[in-house]
Amino acid sequence: MSSPLAVLGGLFDPVHKGHVSAALFALEFLSVQRLKMIPCHLPNHKIVPATQAEHRLAMLTLATASYPQIEIDPIELQRDRVSYSVDTLTELKKRHSMLVFVLGVDSFNSLPQWHDWQKILELSHLLVLPRHGSTVSDETLRAVDIEHRQVDTSEQMLASASGKIIFCENFDYDVASSEIRKKITRGDDVSAALDAKVVQYINDNCLYQN
Repeated sequence: MSSPLAVLGGLFDPVHKGHVSAALFALEFLSVQRLKMIPCHLPNHKIVPATQAEHRLAMLTLATASYPQIEIDPIELQRDRVSYSVDTLTELKKRHSMLVFVLGVDSFNSLPQWHDWQKILELSHLLVLPRHGSTVSDETLRAVDIEHRQVDTSEQMLASASGKIIFCENFDYDVASSEIRKKITRGDDVSAALDAKVVQYINDNCLYQN
Protein backbone atom coordinates (compact mmCIF):
# COMPACT_ATOMS: atom_id res chain seq x y z
CA MET A 1 0.00 0.00 0.00
CA SER A 2 1.04 3.59 -0.55
CA SER A 3 2.13 6.18 1.99
CA PRO A 4 -0.38 8.54 3.65
CA LEU A 5 -2.16 10.87 1.25
CA ALA A 6 -3.43 14.35 2.14
CA VAL A 7 -6.64 15.50 0.43
CA LEU A 8 -7.82 19.10 -0.02
CA GLY A 9 -11.13 19.72 -1.77
CA GLY A 10 -13.03 22.84 -2.72
CA LEU A 11 -14.63 24.82 -5.50
CA PHE A 12 -11.38 26.70 -6.22
CA ASP A 13 -13.42 29.37 -7.99
CA PRO A 14 -10.83 30.74 -8.53
CA VAL A 15 -7.93 29.00 -6.83
CA HIS A 16 -5.96 31.57 -4.82
CA LYS A 17 -2.66 31.69 -2.95
CA GLY A 18 -4.42 30.76 0.28
CA HIS A 19 -5.49 27.44 -1.20
CA VAL A 20 -1.96 26.64 -2.34
CA SER A 21 -0.52 27.81 0.99
CA ALA A 22 -2.91 25.46 2.80
CA ALA A 23 -1.78 22.57 0.63
CA LEU A 24 1.91 23.29 1.22
CA PHE A 25 1.33 23.77 4.94
CA ALA A 26 -0.43 20.40 5.17
CA LEU A 27 2.37 18.64 3.29
CA GLU A 28 5.00 20.05 5.65
CA PHE A 29 2.98 19.65 8.85
CA LEU A 30 2.11 16.04 8.12
CA SER A 31 5.49 15.17 6.56
CA VAL A 32 3.74 13.36 3.73
CA GLN A 33 4.91 13.18 0.14
CA ARG A 34 1.67 13.81 -1.75
CA LEU A 35 -1.45 15.92 -1.56
CA LYS A 36 -4.38 15.83 -3.92
CA MET A 37 -6.34 19.01 -4.60
CA ILE A 38 -9.79 17.93 -5.75
CA PRO A 39 -12.12 20.45 -7.40
CA CYS A 40 -15.78 19.96 -6.55
CA HIS A 41 -18.23 19.44 -9.40
CA LEU A 42 -21.66 20.13 -7.89
CA PRO A 43 -21.47 21.20 -4.24
CA ASN A 44 -24.09 20.07 -1.76
CA HIS A 45 -23.94 23.02 0.65
CA LYS A 46 -22.39 25.88 -1.28
CA ILE A 47 -23.47 28.08 -4.16
CA VAL A 48 -23.22 26.80 -7.71
CA PRO A 49 -19.74 27.49 -9.15
CA ALA A 50 -19.42 30.77 -11.03
CA THR A 51 -17.26 29.16 -13.73
CA GLN A 52 -17.30 25.89 -15.64
CA ALA A 53 -15.36 22.92 -14.30
CA GLU A 54 -12.87 23.01 -17.16
CA HIS A 55 -11.78 26.54 -16.23
CA ARG A 56 -11.44 25.76 -12.52
CA LEU A 57 -9.39 22.67 -13.36
CA ALA A 58 -7.15 24.64 -15.72
CA MET A 59 -6.53 27.35 -13.12
CA LEU A 60 -5.65 24.74 -10.50
CA THR A 61 -3.16 23.15 -12.87
CA LEU A 62 -1.52 26.51 -13.54
CA ALA A 63 -1.37 27.52 -9.86
CA THR A 64 0.30 24.28 -8.74
CA ALA A 65 2.63 23.67 -11.67
CA SER A 66 5.70 24.51 -9.56
CA TYR A 67 4.82 21.99 -6.83
CA PRO A 68 5.27 18.38 -8.00
CA GLN A 69 4.09 17.05 -4.64
CA ILE A 70 0.63 18.52 -5.32
CA GLU A 71 -1.57 16.53 -7.69
CA ILE A 72 -4.80 17.83 -9.21
CA ASP A 73 -7.39 15.04 -9.29
CA PRO A 74 -10.58 15.55 -11.37
CA ILE A 75 -12.35 12.57 -9.77
CA GLU A 76 -15.38 14.65 -8.72
CA LEU A 77 -15.60 16.47 -12.04
CA GLN A 78 -15.95 13.11 -13.76
CA ARG A 79 -19.18 12.36 -11.89
CA ASP A 80 -22.32 14.06 -13.21
CA ARG A 81 -23.91 14.38 -9.78
CA VAL A 82 -23.56 16.17 -6.45
CA SER A 83 -20.05 15.82 -5.06
CA TYR A 84 -20.02 14.09 -1.69
CA SER A 85 -16.70 13.97 0.16
CA VAL A 86 -17.49 10.53 1.55
CA ASP A 87 -17.75 9.11 -1.99
CA THR A 88 -14.41 10.62 -3.00
CA LEU A 89 -12.64 9.41 0.13
CA THR A 90 -14.11 5.93 -0.35
CA GLU A 91 -12.58 5.76 -3.83
CA LEU A 92 -9.22 7.10 -2.68
CA LYS A 93 -9.11 4.67 0.23
CA LYS A 94 -9.04 1.79 -2.26
CA ARG A 95 -5.62 2.97 -3.44
CA HIS A 96 -4.11 4.51 -0.29
CA SER A 97 -3.53 2.98 3.11
CA MET A 98 -4.17 6.23 4.99
CA LEU A 99 -5.94 9.49 4.18
CA VAL A 100 -5.79 12.90 5.86
CA PHE A 101 -8.67 15.17 4.88
CA VAL A 102 -7.63 18.84 5.07
CA LEU A 103 -10.40 21.36 5.67
CA GLY A 104 -10.98 24.81 7.10
CA VAL A 105 -12.66 25.41 10.42
CA ASP A 106 -15.84 26.69 8.75
CA SER A 107 -16.20 23.43 6.85
CA PHE A 108 -15.41 21.44 9.99
CA ASN A 109 -18.16 23.26 11.87
CA SER A 110 -20.70 22.15 9.26
CA LEU A 111 -19.48 18.53 9.21
CA PRO A 112 -22.54 17.07 11.01
CA GLN A 113 -24.69 18.34 8.12
CA TRP A 114 -22.62 16.52 5.50
CA HIS A 115 -23.83 13.40 3.73
CA ASP A 116 -22.83 10.24 5.67
CA TRP A 117 -20.34 12.31 7.66
CA GLN A 118 -19.59 9.66 10.28
CA LYS A 119 -18.07 7.47 7.58
CA ILE A 120 -15.60 10.25 6.74
CA LEU A 121 -14.02 9.68 10.15
CA GLU A 122 -13.86 5.96 9.43
CA LEU A 123 -12.04 6.62 6.17
CA SER A 124 -9.66 9.43 7.12
CA HIS A 125 -8.10 11.69 9.69
CA LEU A 126 -8.97 15.40 9.75
CA LEU A 127 -6.49 18.28 9.66
CA VAL A 128 -8.45 21.44 10.50
CA LEU A 129 -6.99 24.81 9.52
CA PRO A 130 -8.04 28.04 11.28
CA ARG A 131 -9.67 31.04 9.63
CA HIS A 132 -9.40 34.56 10.97
CA GLY A 133 -12.50 35.40 12.98
CA SER A 134 -13.84 31.83 13.07
CA THR A 135 -14.08 29.59 16.12
CA VAL A 136 -14.70 25.88 16.46
CA SER A 137 -18.32 24.95 17.13
CA ASP A 138 -18.91 23.30 20.52
CA GLU A 139 -21.85 21.44 19.00
CA THR A 140 -19.63 19.93 16.32
CA LEU A 141 -16.96 19.03 18.88
CA ARG A 142 -19.57 17.07 20.82
CA ALA A 143 -20.90 15.42 17.68
CA VAL A 144 -17.46 14.09 16.67
CA ASP A 145 -16.63 12.95 20.23
CA ILE A 146 -13.56 15.17 20.26
CA GLU A 147 -12.24 13.89 23.59
CA HIS A 148 -11.44 10.56 21.97
CA ARG A 149 -10.28 11.93 18.62
CA GLN A 150 -8.12 15.02 19.16
CA VAL A 151 -4.35 14.66 18.94
CA ASP A 152 -1.62 17.28 18.95
CA THR A 153 1.00 16.00 16.53
CA SER A 154 1.13 14.39 13.12
CA GLU A 155 3.01 11.45 14.64
CA GLN A 156 0.12 10.78 16.99
CA MET A 157 -2.34 11.09 14.13
CA LEU A 158 -0.52 8.81 11.72
CA ALA A 159 -0.07 6.16 14.41
CA SER A 160 -3.78 5.38 14.01
CA ALA A 161 -5.55 4.15 10.90
CA SER A 162 -8.21 6.89 10.84
CA GLY A 163 -10.52 9.06 12.91
CA LYS A 164 -8.04 11.42 14.59
CA ILE A 165 -8.38 15.21 14.46
CA ILE A 166 -5.77 17.95 14.70
CA PHE A 167 -6.59 21.66 15.02
CA CYS A 168 -3.73 23.75 13.65
CA GLU A 169 -3.08 27.18 15.12
CA ASN A 170 -0.06 28.32 13.13
CA PHE A 171 -1.67 28.77 9.73
CA ASP A 172 -3.45 31.91 8.64
CA TYR A 173 -4.33 33.19 5.20
CA ASP A 174 -7.53 35.20 5.25
CA VAL A 175 -8.72 35.41 1.67
CA ALA A 176 -11.95 34.20 0.09
CA SER A 177 -12.67 33.33 -3.54
CA SER A 178 -15.98 35.18 -3.30
CA GLU A 179 -14.18 38.44 -2.49
CA ILE A 180 -11.71 37.86 -5.31
CA ARG A 181 -14.56 37.37 -7.77
CA LYS A 182 -16.10 40.67 -6.65
CA LYS A 183 -12.78 42.47 -7.11
CA ILE A 184 -12.34 41.07 -10.61
CA THR A 185 -15.86 42.18 -11.52
CA ARG A 186 -15.04 45.68 -10.28
CA GLY A 187 -11.76 45.68 -12.19
CA ASP A 188 -9.62 45.78 -9.04
CA ASP A 189 -6.07 44.44 -8.90
CA VAL A 190 -6.01 40.83 -7.60
CA SER A 191 -2.35 40.05 -8.30
CA ALA A 192 -1.55 39.82 -4.58
CA ALA A 193 -4.03 36.99 -4.08
CA LEU A 194 -3.67 35.02 -7.32
CA ASP A 195 -0.82 33.38 -9.17
CA ALA A 196 0.21 35.47 -12.17
CA LYS A 197 -0.62 32.63 -14.57
CA VAL A 198 -4.10 32.37 -13.06
CA VAL A 199 -4.64 36.13 -13.49
CA GLN A 200 -3.61 35.82 -17.14
CA TYR A 201 -5.95 32.85 -17.65
CA ILE A 202 -8.86 34.78 -16.11
CA ASN A 203 -8.19 37.74 -18.37
CA ASP A 204 -7.75 35.61 -21.48
CA ASN A 205 -11.05 33.81 -20.86
CA CYS A 206 -12.99 36.84 -19.54
CA LEU A 207 -13.93 35.04 -16.32
CA TYR A 208 -15.87 36.71 -13.49
CA GLN A 209 -16.50 39.76 -15.62
CA ASN A 210 -19.88 41.30 -16.37
